[in-house]
Amino acid sequence: MHIQTASSASFVQVNHRYKSEVLRLTVPKGESFLVGDIFLREEYPLTKLKGVFGHAVVLDIGANVGLFAIYARLNIPNSTVHSFEPSGALRKAFEINTAPFTNIHLHPVALSDHDGEQTLYFNTNKTGQSSLKPGQEPAGPALVNETVRVRDAGKALDDLRLESVDILKVDTEGSEIEILKSLGSRLDRVKHLYLEYHSQADREEIHELLSEFILLEHFERGETVGILKYMNSRL
Repeated sequence: MHIQTASSASFVQVNHRYKSEVLRLTVPKGESFLVGDIFLREEYPLTKLKGVFGHAVVLDIGANVGLFAIYARLNIPNSTVHSFEPSGALRKAFEINTAPFTNIHLHPVALSDHDGEQTLYFNTNKTGQSSLKPGQEPAGPALVNETVRVRDAGKALDDLRLESVDILKVDTEGSEIEILKSLGSRLDRVKHLYLEYHSQADREEIHELLSEFILLEHFERGETVGILKYMNSRL
């Protein structure tokens, strides 16, 4: 199945067996490796977490087509997932993928440190690298500018009225630091964090912002890109 979207990104359907489930997933054409990243290589290894069960709350910032949201629901069956994704093209695929699951809530905004509208530099060939930051991806015919709504991350979390957050995952191709700064003291309510970084300087600043958290894992995707896994030592 091929789906052509308004942003010129095309999608295909792949089938993947995970545990006892056969997942029929709509993913960007040429990016089926995203399924392996989440379900096979487990870049966000929720199966290793201890003490996260029952009615857990998961925040998925930079949701793409919903693979992490599905992964979270399958590994923590009673969880509630709040996913944030600004791209209209990716949200269409997200809604298709997550339709069989309950308690996944999609918020059609980007999160940062302010409210307003902003240009999303959407890469139709590498949708996972789309960013609010200009220059994050080289210019070319695959790069499409899309105006998206932006919310202040701290205010967005306040609107959800959550007493605590069990898992916070942030993969926003360069806006991670702005999001952490906006959340500020609200991070005290977060038990586990997964964050992607995109430069050595970003990694060091993230570590400084989370100085009261324990760094449990560091998964390197390349020389300057990786995923950091933190735990709140006070919860």
